Amino acid sequence: MSGPRTVGLALHTFSYERHFRHGPGFDVHAFLARATDLGMAGVHISLNGFGFRCAGGTGPERLRAIGADAADRGFFVECDTSGTDPGHLAALARAARQIGADRLRTYTRHKGEPAEVVGATARDLKAAAPRVADEGVLLLLENHEDLTGAEVAGILEEVGHPAVAALYDFGNSMNVGEEPMDAARAMAPHVRSVHLKDHRVVRDADGSPTVAGVPNGAGRIDIPAILGFLIDEAGLERVCIECCHGYRSRIARRAGRLDDTAGATFEIAEPPYDPATVLVDGEGLRGADPATLFALEHAAVARSAAHTRLVLRGLGFSPVHNSRGGVYRRGPGEVAFADRHL
Repeated sequence: MSGPRTVGLALHTFSYERHFRHGPGFDVHAFLARATDLGMAGVHISLNGFGFRCAGGTGPERLRAIGADAADRGFFVECDTSGTDPGHLAALARAARQIGADRLRTYTRHKGEPAEVVGATARDLKAAAPRVADEGVLLLLENHEDLTGAEVAGILEEVGHPAVAALYDFGNSMNVGEEPMDAARAMAPHVRSVHLKDHRVVRDADGSPTVAGVPNGAGRIDIPAILGFLIDEAGLERVCIECCHGYRSRIARRAGRLDDTAGATFEIAEPPYDPATVLVDGEGLRGADPATLFALEHAAVARSAAHTRLVLRGLGFSPVHNSRGGVYRRGPGEVAFADRHL
């Protein structure tokens, strides 16, 4: 165990994706209230897609109102988008600043062979870096289901700009057949934020393997080992919980490794599945019983938050007094008088 560290917990809007898409009256302000109830210290708000997605609009007044609500709750804020077009990233960095965020995650949308994607992404980020820096925002490239950790690190080394770093996603490396810890080790020198999630490999309806999002602690990712490594080696100070319960995605590269990794991260969980862990047909459940769908999503988020707190405790962290349980510290300092968020 290394020296003193302080970590703030955050919640990603994607954790309530079905609430945002289908829940009556659920918007970003309702999400901020949920994050408060769950004792978070910060939030990650997606601006990815039409109308800035979870923000519900692109106007500066709307963004400032969201930022004011978050600030009143004492939250730090990060945002996300996708794509690496320099003009787009400059505009989204401005929007992130208007909402009160200091970091903006993106991922590449270039297609082709890995070497071509790496080259095109690096060229874009070199051009975008000074424009994003002018907005006072740190741009974070994520390992998002298409690049290995080493490829992300190589891009950032090529860009070589202080306004561009990395966001490590605990689960996305599985989509390129890469062990999550291998991706963490490759990206560690560049990591400034994370998306903390858990995955299992399950069977699709046709029997083929696919990656499924599950509540934290219910999957095969070694969350304690990776989180401890990034806190100690990367100096990680923010941990954003992105519960992806019900999300499914294919293994895009090196799927053949499933043949020789039984018993490890890529072990295939066979059906039937408990919907509280592996949600097979979320859309079908929404049509039949939307209240149950929303209840399952909220329970998965709460379960993920509780697991994250237990992992931090196992790593020697304690909640800081008056932090609502959203800030954890290891080493000297005042800690909470009561364990409200075990």
